Amino acid sequence: MKEKLDIYDENKNRTGKVVFRGTALPEGEKILLTVVWLKNGDKYLVQKTSEAKGGEYAITGGHVPSGKTSKEQALVEVKEELGLDLQESKLQYLGDVSKPNAIFDVYQYELTGKLPKIVLQESEVEDALWLTKGEIEGLIAKGVFRKSSAMHYEKFIKDQKEL
Repeated sequence: MKEKLDIYDENKNRTGKVVFRGTALPEGEKILLTVVWLKNGDKYLVQKTSEAKGGEYAITGGHVPSGKTSKEQALVEVKEELGLDLQESKLQYLGDVSKPNAIFDVYQYELTGKLPKIVLQESEVEDALWLTKGEIEGLIAKGVFRKSSAMHYEKFIKDQKEL
């Protein structure tokens, strides 16, 4: 069964309308997606999506179902795709990126100490790699990094100062 998604206006307000995932939207209507940049020191977790999902490199995320917030769904996506339980209080909102029919809420989560074991959701994720900014930029240059993930990288991660 297809997911129901809330429709948002240009200002990221719910319109009260819903649509099934995959339905074309009229101009000015948007759906909400959420993504999470998982960080450890100077490295970021990048996943290689399964062939069924395009076989490209991307960051963790997905569509926000009707009635949920992007923050709630960010935690769900990381749990589903990577098997990681994150603390909601440590999930940092970086901002959003708008495309013609979608708004992406972008989050970052700093993992410290011993890294937890990653358990991949094989239907969606083929591999997960800890990469530096330079390595991510190499994937972007080769055209194998998902375009939306590259947009988020350029807007929020590229110029971040390391601690």
